[in-house]
Amino acid sequence: MDAIKTNSRRIYLSTSLVCLALWSTACAPLSFSPVLKDQEESSSSTLIPVPGKTISSTEVVAYGNKQVDFLLVLDDSNSMLPELKKLAARLSTFVDSLEASNIDWQMCWTTTRGTSSNGVLSYGAPLAWHSYSPVAGVSNTLLKKGASNLNTIFTSTIDNMTIGGGTSGDERGLKATHENFATAASHPCYRTGAAISVIVISDEDERSVGGDPTKVKAKDSATAYQPLEAEDRPETILTKAQQVFGADVRFTFNSIIVQPGDTACEALQDQDTSPSHPGYLYAEMSKLTQGGLGSICDADYGSNLNTFKDKIVNSLSSLSLQCEPVKNSLTVSVGGIPVFGIKVEGKTLKFDYALVEGTQIDLSYDCDDE
Repeated sequence: MDAIKTNSRRIYLSTSLVCLALWSTACAPLSFSPVLKDQEESSSSTLIPVPGKTISSTEVVAYGNKQVDFLLVLDDSNSMLPELKKLAARLSTFVDSLEASNIDWQMCWTTTRGTSSNGVLSYGAPLAWHSYSPVAGVSNTLLKKGASNLNTIFTSTIDNMTIGGGTSGDERGLKATHENFATAASHPCYRTGAAISVIVISDEDERSVGGDPTKVKAKDSATAYQPLEAEDRPETILTKAQQVFGADVRFTFNSIIVQPGDTACEALQDQDTSPSHPGYLYAEMSKLTQGGLGSICDADYGSNLNTFKDKIVNSLSSLSLQCEPVKNSLTVSVGGIPVFGIKVEGKTLKFDYALVEGTQIDLSYDCDDE
């Protein structure tokens, strides 16, 4: 919690964020990962009869794959001030890479704090970019590819952020994402069929300690622990994304945080009076969506940017299934040709390379009876 935080720390936020979805769709020859998860490799397409529901579907790789819509969610608590200032000075490489990419990108941004209106807190509303004069008909909350002076826009936006005070100490990046998705019809952040890439940058977990009172530290404020609500939980965010954008939404959640288990980074961040907290829930959200995970302690943001780029490519190389397939029940044909040994992780079918636009994928698999 940051309400009582007197020192600031880190969030080289924007740069890593945005880069994340940068270079999306690479049209490469098809090649597939070996073997189904927890399943022996098979050279036969013979199905083992199983009880339950059989799913048969045909998917076509959409032509909108080069569109990526970003949402930057920045921790604006007191502890983040030094990191935000560092980030503003390191945006040029990111911005240059973004513009040089062949991605049709656009970006909104918001913060992790709640904004009070008539005594009610709201989260995730898109905020205006500073030093930005969009073309006629485009909102100043929507930054689009081709905008001039991108470096100035990013730097000015970060420099003009309100840091600390109010509810900023109750950091809720997941809640902000959920509410931004829930109100998508009322703002211009998302296009039909575009990949969605969220980037959260924070030095603490959701609600500071992830709803776990045992994570409260001696230097935390008395209100550091706050119980989680449904909108603070990763599975709720994924469900909301599928409800709003469709079950086949190409969605990755990327985190630049104090990574769980990185005791050296945590100790470094704890040197100030206001302690940091590993982002367990943010890391879980990234894993759930096969998103990127970066360290807020990294001096060089380049590796995070490359990781995020790769994750965006991977998000275009996967399909969401209606259930986790029963062992040995999945058959896949790509372009009419049966393909064996496709990798499955939970309800996600994953390919080695981004599939060429227009490719037809035929699927059949069984779901367990519930």
